[in-house]
Amino acid sequence: MPQSLRYAILIPLSLLAFYVLFVLPDIDFGWLGGLAILAGAWLVWYLLWATIQKSAAEAGTDESLATISPGEQRAWVGLVFSAGILVYFALHGAQMVAADGSMAPEASRIGRHIVMLIIFWLIVMQVLRQRWRDAVEQDERDRFIQARASNWARMGLSIFVIGIALMFAFSPLANLAWAKPMTISNLMMFGLIATSALEYSVTGVAYWRDRH
Repeated sequence: MPQSLRYAILIPLSLLAFYVLFVLPDIDFGWLGGLAILAGAWLVWYLLWATIQKSAAEAGTDESLATISPGEQRAWVGLVFSAGILVYFALHGAQMVAADGSMAPEASRIGRHIVMLIIFWLIVMQVLRQRWRDAVEQDERDRFIQARASNWARMGLSIFVIGIALMFAFSPLANLAWAKPMTISNLMMFGLIATSALEYSVTGVAYWRDRH
């Protein structure tokens, strides 16, 4: 099957799998149906990943692809997963808050889905580490790029925290009725995930600009 056709099939299926598992409201398919959906989603994601790896191997003579360093690959993978977690958290974070501001029963389900994404992220990173065994994973350029990305992330997190602090300090109490304990907890987690995505994006763009 041509690579372009495989991408045309697998990319929409991967997005559909993400939607069914993490966005679609819970539907009881039974344990067997749920297991089948989960296995199908993982299979589609694996096939897409294998297709990407095959394309990269076949393009080994292309200097623009062959020179992608482990640090850049790690940055783009981290950006994809952190952005996915951020979008999912933004869509479902409100469901984690009960009417009284405490943790809602749905929080456990949402937390399990986030853990699943993190586990898949770790698996992908482990596969990449096996490919990098004979490569130099970090040099002076990598350390410089990582330091700059860390500064951006630290600055972003500082602006976020200062903004939250000023909002609480200067907002009338009547406007802070929404600030329940679980809501504040979600807000802090959202800020951490967002700054992580910022760090990965700055890292990836820095590597890309350095290659071009």
